[in-house]
Amino acid sequence: MKKTILGIYALAVCFVTVACFVVALGLFVYGVIGVINPEFTLDSWSYTRHQTNDAFWGPSDLPPIIMPGEKEKERVRPSEAELTKQRLESYVRVVANERRGSTQMVVKTTIVILIDILVFFLHWRIARREDKNAA
Repeated sequence: MKKTILGIYALAVCFVTVACFVVALGLFVYGVIGVINPEFTLDSWSYTRHQTNDAFWGPSDLPPIIMPGEKEKERVRPSEAELTKQRLESYVRVVANERRGSTQMVVKTTIVILIDILVFFLHWRIARREDKNAA
């Protein structure tokens, strides 16, 4: 059977939408895992930093922010109880932020998947119609 240019175009679009669908589906599943268990998808640096008080208090990878004309203040380590409290509160915020980011990923990939499905089926119908016309 001879394929028309429109038929080839429609099938090429179908191929690309299937590839996009597979990638979006992988990101969707990862996002769902992050919503269900955000501690699992939390990046290694944040997770490690919140495991002990020493790691939490230790030097950050980021340089301190010093405003012009301001001298760098020496950090005074709080008591272990206070530092533990700060670390646990920070961990709760980091996990909540991870869950929020994962929820956003689920919404974004859902939109991509829906658009993918719509584009695929429109072009699949065009390809089938062109195939019937060519026969």
